[in-house]
Amino acid sequence: EILGSFVRGPGAMAPGTSMSMTLTLRNTKDSVIRRVRINPPKAGGVKVTGLTEIAELAPNASATMQINVDAGASTREAKLDVRTGAGTYSATLSLPLEETIRPSAMSVDNFVSAAKALQGFNEGKGKFTLGSGGFERVPTTVLETVNVMPVTSEAAWQDEGEGKWAGSITKGAMPERVLITVTADKSTGS
Repeated sequence: EILGSFVRGPGAMAPGTSMSMTLTLRNTKDSVIRRVRINPPKAGGVKVTGLTEIAELAPNASATMQINVDAGASTREAKLDVRTGAGTYSATLSLPLEETIRPSAMSVDNFVSAAKALQGFNEGKGKFTLGSGGFERVPTTVLETVNVMPVTSEAAWQDEGEGKWAGSITKGAMPERVLITVTADKSTGS
């Protein structure tokens, strides 16, 4: 069994369009698995670095490795071969869109200017109502959902009920901005 999780935070960002991941390989068999190695993809323009060989994996044991996956600007999956002493198996790493966004540092003034330039066709809006305790969790929920950087502080969210987050996504040769603004009334939750 192979489980993958994306790594975010200071120092976790891989260069360019790469995503940092932790892969956990777990032996669900009743016997030892020997010579476990994951081969990087040979096609599709996907590059995977940090793959290491595992000499032996005991029953119910697991091993982890830190990898970087660079799928470029258009691919949303990486197909890998997992080779063991017993055979070769295929695995696919799904690369969700929200993980391809790179956090971007931006001042509030630059954010407001950039948001004005994106109004209209490049803008999406939605309404929501927060349940009990939801208001306090909004900044954390945004950061858990999308790989962006806060522009406003959590204190500003608590005081004003407005938060701003910024990132960029590479599509073709130029990165495009991803700007998120959430506004909510603390007393009504909407």
